[in-house]
Amino acid sequence: MNFIKRAFLSITAKKGKSLLLMGIFFIVISLVLAGFSIQNASNKATDNARKKLGASVTLSTDPQNSMNRLNRELKEEEADQLTTSKYVKNYNYSSRTSAVAEGFQPIGWSDESQESMGGISPPEGVEIPNVIIESTMESGLSKSFETGESKIVEGKPITKDLQGKEVALIEKRLAKENNLKVGDKIKVRSKIDKEKTIELEIVGIYTTKEKNDGFSLPVLDPVNKLYVPYKAVDKFEDEVFASFEAVYYLDDPLHVNAFKEEAKQSTIDFDGLLLDASERLYKQMIGPIKNIASTSQTIVYIVSIAGAIILGLIIMLSIKERRKEMGILLSIGERKWKLMGQLLVEVLFVAVLAFGLSLTTGSKVSQVIGDNLLSNEIATAADSKDETTGMMEEVPPDIDSKQEKTIDKIDVSVTGEDIGKVGGIGLVIAILATILPALSILRLNPKQILLKDE
Repeated sequence: MNFIKRAFLSITAKKGKSLLLMGIFFIVISLVLAGFSIQNASNKATDNARKKLGASVTLSTDPQNSMNRLNRELKEEEADQLTTSKYVKNYNYSSRTSAVAEGFQPIGWSDESQESMGGISPPEGVEIPNVIIESTMESGLSKSFETGESKIVEGKPITKDLQGKEVALIEKRLAKENNLKVGDKIKVRSKIDKEKTIELEIVGIYTTKEKNDGFSLPVLDPVNKLYVPYKAVDKFEDEVFASFEAVYYLDDPLHVNAFKEEAKQSTIDFDGLLLDASERLYKQMIGPIKNIASTSQTIVYIVSIAGAIILGLIIMLSIKERRKEMGILLSIGERKWKLMGQLLVEVLFVAVLAFGLSLTTGSKVSQVIGDNLLSNEIATAADSKDETTGMMEEVPPDIDSKQEKTIDKIDVSVTGEDIGKVGGIGLVIAILATILPALSILRLNPKQILLKDE
């Protein structure tokens, strides 16, 4: 009788064992499929998180080290070195300083404001600043305009062709308070040296949704911020607390790490400098996702090994129960490879049925497992955050000050690549779980097999 026909007769004759074997195969394949699917979904979510944060890297003085603010300043010639990188498609230099309005009244400014600054008198010879001046190569690349918090409502923005020119953008409420319009001129002077005064022509008016975070000082109110072209206020560049930073816009968010590695090969001394790609926000967003990716990989390893062992033991017990059958078949001239083929056909047929069944439920099972893993990771992260409240590292203003929501949803779907991987693993498990136990019996001759069965 053909060994393939015998295999199907054996399957139908032993329905209970066949169903048990199929059930175990189904569990193993479903879990392995879920593991691969969750890994792929995690990788996609990670890529999407990086794309959401954008392909920008900021080089500035490290704000977390207060001593660096006084002892280390980023120099333009240092920042210039990174502009030639193959990953950089655009860049922006900006600096920020404070000044004193001359001839116009900042919002919230009064005689009382000039007497003290939050109860603290300024040093002798220093005036209380009441406006912030942010110089930029392109106003559209400034953080507030990039995020949509600010937008031009009249006039034109600052562009690279205005570099060095003494022009400014002014907030709509500040303009209205002082009856200013596009084309008018305003003056600002140094808070230290009254002889240093700059006259700026208003080329645009903008509105902003930025908040002053409860501070009462006019100089900290975003409504009193003036945007000027880069280098337009160079005579203020030696002012105390002036800052300079460079933002590099990359061609692809996935090139961030490559760009950072390339930057390390430059001659820039990064001691006291920070090359930031919103890593804190990035890690905040993908923390749970990264953990479930690692968990799903562990699931694949454990389930594959454990499944192979369990299936091997079940098949071994099944083969031992059939020693008499195998001994008789060998004694009447049946070849060993055909007996091996019969056992493989039986196992592979059951495995294929389990594989087909797992494909119909794979996406749902994977999604449920992924959601449960993610919710557990989020809960664990929340508990950990609660325990460390009050001890967490302080995040300086203007550096990653925005918050991004942790990824709490994952779209798990089964791909052709996942099916191929699982099919290959299932095939290897089926073959090993069948051949290894079978060899322990088929290596004997028919007489030895029949005698062992007595």
